Amino acid sequence: MISRAISAPVKAAPKDNLGCVASKLRVDVHVDNGDIAFYRKCMAEPDLERIAMPASERGFLTGISLGNAHRRKIFRGARALDRHFDTDSIYIRDFSEDYQADMYGNFDFVLVELSRPFLDRLADEQNLPAISGLTCGAHQKDAVLGHLARALAANLELAGDINTVFIEQVGLAIGSHVARQYGGFNATNERAKGALSALNEARAKELLLERTRDGVSIADIARECNLSRGYFIRAFSKSTGRTPHQWLLEQRTEQARRLVERTAMTLSEIAAQCGFADQSHLSRVFLKLVGVSPGAWRRHALRAPDASEG
Repeated sequence: MISRAISAPVKAAPKDNLGCVASKLRVDVHVDNGDIAFYRKCMAEPDLERIAMPASERGFLTGISLGNAHRRKIFRGARALDRHFDTDSIYIRDFSEDYQADMYGNFDFVLVELSRPFLDRLADEQNLPAISGLTCGAHQKDAVLGHLARALAANLELAGDINTVFIEQVGLAIGSHVARQYGGFNATNERAKGALSALNEARAKELLLERTRDGVSIADIARECNLSRGYFIRAFSKSTGRTPHQWLLEQRTEQARRLVERTAMTLSEIAAQCGFADQSHLSRVFLKLVGVSPGAWRRHALRAPDASEG
């Protein structure tokens, strides 16, 4: 007679309401103030943590990085977006969309959850247009939010009525700043001036970085912003001082510059990684925008530490 051992099912580790495994967090603070909530989340371990949360009606989450070197891969359908976070890097998560990401530890974030009632009340109190959504660029930094987040982090765990009022006031300042900068409050005025709304500008930049690698055209991106191609190009140029193509070349060249400085990748590999046609294309654009060739830039970067030591 053959006996088989039956293994008990492995229980999943409990997760918090943002999808993190609570036991892995070195700092885990949550302060709820009705229609706005505050979090401080720190994880010192470099372990991979996978987050998957279904869509909900909770509103929006703004994350502000207090540290360096955190990275995550965010999945949107068949696409994956790599994010690298430095101090003052931010992201905005729309809870109405499914969220799935691989997080690679070593993070320190202050997070502010803004409910839709909070945003509706904010617009009413400040006599501003209704906010249909919040979004920011894929590599957005915000020194104002960084300053406010550090003030908030220093007080989240303190008790007392005065501290409660302080947290509420800082929270309102953060909510107002996020709404004004990333919610398209000035859409009517900006459209009258011929520029993109803040919401459309951030969305267009994100789409340019993500989708042009897949052969998506300017017309497709304009359509997602509910604009004609011609109007989109003029409005984008008005907002940024660059045509969409010029702006994209600058962003890809900046990405290439970081890879030239910080990695041992070949120039051919960097060209492919950053969306250039080939190494020759990268070299021509790099020389035009940076003023030296990629090879010369790498040689200078390698010599720089020795020069500082001398």
